[in-house]
Amino acid sequence: MKEKKLSNMTKNLLLFILIVTVGFGLILTGFLLNNYLKGLVAEGEKYSPAFYIYLLEIGGAILFLLSFGYLYSYLQEKLNLKKMNIKQMAVIGIFGALSVILYYFAKFPLPIFPSWLDIQFSDVPALIVSFMYGPISGALVILVRFFCKLPGTATVGVGEMADLLIGLAFVLVAGIIYKKHRTLKGALVATTLGVVAGTTMAVFANWALLIPAYKGIAGYPQFILTKTMDTIISGNQGVVTDENFMAYYLWIGVLPFNLVRYAMVFVITFLLYKSLSRFINFVAGSFHQQENNNKYHSISY
Repeated sequence: MKEKKLSNMTKNLLLFILIVTVGFGLILTGFLLNNYLKGLVAEGEKYSPAFYIYLLEIGGAILFLLSFGYLYSYLQEKLNLKKMNIKQMAVIGIFGALSVILYYFAKFPLPIFPSWLDIQFSDVPALIVSFMYGPISGALVILVRFFCKLPGTATVGVGEMADLLIGLAFVLVAGIIYKKHRTLKGALVATTLGVVAGTTMAVFANWALLIPAYKGIAGYPQFILTKTMDTIISGNQGVVTDENFMAYYLWIGVLPFNLVRYAMVFVITFLLYKSLSRFINFVAGSFHQQENNNKYHSISY
């Protein structure tokens, strides 16, 4: 029995690696071809990506999504996770798709923050799944969003990688704590610490990844970023300079922005979770079985 279990784990892991590698290869091929063809277009002429480039990138994203089933099966065996039925795994996929839709179509800027910082609610589905099925399931929703966004990257994937790290920090911390304390108080503590973790990661990711990527890869001149922050803070009076831009941006822009964004995610999740989890448990079955006199009951607030 043990040998069979090990064989299944190895098979699932190898299939995941194979499919992810092929998917990444398709996306990378599409990206390189797109840049090559763009370089052949004469200056001033309009460039439109070829249809097969879209097929390569979309095909790669689809393979990434298909690979998650093998990854989850591997993690179930490796970490002794509770088994999910097909309906429950479908819920993760649906919430992953919902996260992508919310990212693209349910976001808006706030005038008190730089225009490139959008309030969006794509973390809500991931947090709900993390509470219902555990932190790894919530992380899979974040991964679905990451891979679906990757084909449209403007920063060679750096921006998407930073977004992945921020989302994982938020969902994993909240999910791990709530898994051990499935009460109203536990949910409040879990989400609060998740907000702290996600915001901290956002500050780090902007400092180490995003701003260097936007300046060095996407080609945004430093003075545009500096002027924008100076207009927001002082009405364009020369307070923010190229030298102090990063400090102002991180502590007056990124930090309060992410606290506001995650506070909204916090509120929406609390408004939706109880009724939504009841409905999903009715349709797909309760994932948390009764153990030790309902110690791990699926709905605790």
